[in-house]
Amino acid sequence: MLITGIVMDNEPVRNKIEEIYREYRKLLFYTAYSILKDYHEAEDVVHMAIIKVCEYLDKIDDIKCNKTKAFLVIIVRNIAINVYNKKRRLLDFSMERLFDSSDTNINPEEYMLKIENAEWVARKLASINPEYADVLVLRYTYQFSIEEIAYLLNTTEGNVRVKLHRARKALHEIMKGEYYENTKE
Repeated sequence: MLITGIVMDNEPVRNKIEEIYREYRKLLFYTAYSILKDYHEAEDVVHMAIIKVCEYLDKIDDIKCNKTKAFLVIIVRNIAINVYNKKRRLLDFSMERLFDSSDTNINPEEYMLKIENAEWVARKLASINPEYADVLVLRYTYQFSIEEIAYLLNTTEGNVRVKLHRARKALHEIMKGEYYENTKE
């Protein structure tokens, strides 16, 4: 916030930032959008990048040179990748943590939340391929090893690993879709 306050008081600096924004906003937006695939997040990233550029204005001599263009694209790309990774971490789903039955010292509220989460996951599991759901339940609810699951299902360990991977991916896609639906409201 201090930077934006300084920029607002200094007209030549403000004009330089506005010129940078006008000159490169479409390119910066395109760069951010190509990573995030979300219009609003791409806009936010462009604005964050412009604020970040304020810290390095003294290094920008010619606004229309390729060096400035590359510098701005690098800043936007890095911010967009950070936003993408943060969003991805929020979407990543830890089945081990959800079904961890070793924690016996939880209060009733946490226990109810855990049960609700398990019921929610069960509903989501019902919407994926039953073979995948079975492998997930055996692995994370009943704590079977991959070797034990392979023996139970009369298949190879490699096949079980592939099914686990595909099941996690399918569940992740369902959760990602629900996450986006909830953020649009």
